[in-house]
Amino acid sequence: MKVFLELANYINYAMKSLLKNPILEVLQEIKIIKILKQSNFVKRDIGHPPFQILLHFLYMLVMQKRQSSFIKQSDSAFGKDAYYRFIKESRYNWRKLLLLVSSALLQKIKPLYRQGEHRLLIIDDTVEPKRGKLIEGSCKYIWSNKEHRSINALNIVSLNYADSHSTFQLDFSIKMNESKRLDISEFTTKLHHRSNAYKRKSETIKIGMELGAPLALSWSCYRNNEIACGKCDSCVLRINSFKEAKIKDPIEYEINIDWDFE
Repeated sequence: MKVFLELANYINYAMKSLLKNPILEVLQEIKIIKILKQSNFVKRDIGHPPFQILLHFLYMLVMQKRQSSFIKQSDSAFGKDAYYRFIKESRYNWRKLLLLVSSALLQKIKPLYRQGEHRLLIIDDTVEPKRGKLIEGSCKYIWSNKEHRSINALNIVSLNYADSHSTFQLDFSIKMNESKRLDISEFTTKLHHRSNAYKRKSETIKIGMELGAPLALSWSCYRNNEIACGKCDSCVLRINSFKEAKIKDPIEYEINIDWDFE
């Protein structure tokens, strides 16, 4: 019994102190905390740090665990509402996070390149099964090559980088199928707790102003500058949304913006 306890204590010590965590090592190497701050993943006065929740999602992905299973089986898991709030948080710039993380990872694998190796940008048109009851952009019948049948799903078009060593997703968008997508009326009359997609950006801005949300801390620009460029697709979409809401955007831009709403 004593030998067994000594062995168990040694294993616990090794797991906590000696064995390295490759996921944490990679995140530290690419300076994930800095990237999260640049993408506006900033902790509020209450709640869990975004980095810890993001780390849990990575563990779920690696272990191929659903969120419900992870919560039941992990002692360090948070309540399910913490994960829902994290996904729904409109302040977070997910597109910028994806681009910055991909860029940092590509810099890390750059020494592996050999002369003559091909590096490619791949546009991938794929089908992902729908999660949740009402998700804008989902279609009732899309043919899935993976399942060899028509399913309720999202048609996602992604931009990916690939070389001899790895593949990274750089950007993505949902491809709308007007002939088979769900009626818009279903998004505007029924509220599903996992989706804010039924609202226009201008409506979200108005709600944010009414609630006193710190819109000046939000970020949309694709470029990694101190001031938003005002020219990229994301900036143009943001500016037009503020104009539609008849509200002046509180952030600065490199170019002059006409905020005359008359």
